Amino acid sequence: MEMEEIIERYICKPCRVAIAGASTKPDRPVYGVMEYLGQNGFTMFPVNPACEGDEIQGLVCAGSILDLKESFDVLALFISPKRQQPVLEELVQLDHKPVVWMQPGAENDDAEEDLKSKGYEVVKSACMMMVHQVYCGD
Repeated sequence: MEMEEIIERYICKPCRVAIAGASTKPDRPVYGVMEYLGQNGFTMFPVNPACEGDEIQGLVCAGSILDLKESFDVLALFISPKRQQPVLEELVQLDHKPVVWMQPGAENDDAEEDLKSKGYEVVKSACMMMVHQVYCGD
């Protein structure tokens, strides 16, 4: 799938996003991105084992993507490459293949190559919020 199609299908038509690395701290970039996406019609699923059960912007944080009761279209990674392995191992256990969106700072060339070989769409080095602002304005 080309980037234009991913933007049209998942960003300009708000989708369901699992946020790996969600935070309760308003000063973290992930918090602001979640807030923006939520205000623009996206359905958010915060995920972070350190915040499991905590409320983040009115949503209960899951400890794992496997704990989510609903499927999601995009897995947004807000975690450094060295901490991604547990999430990536869970990802392949899902019964669906979401787009894996590596936010700036979460780029992982090895994981990207592995995921693409398994049939996943991967976006890296782009912020979902910025892409929405640039491509999906009125």
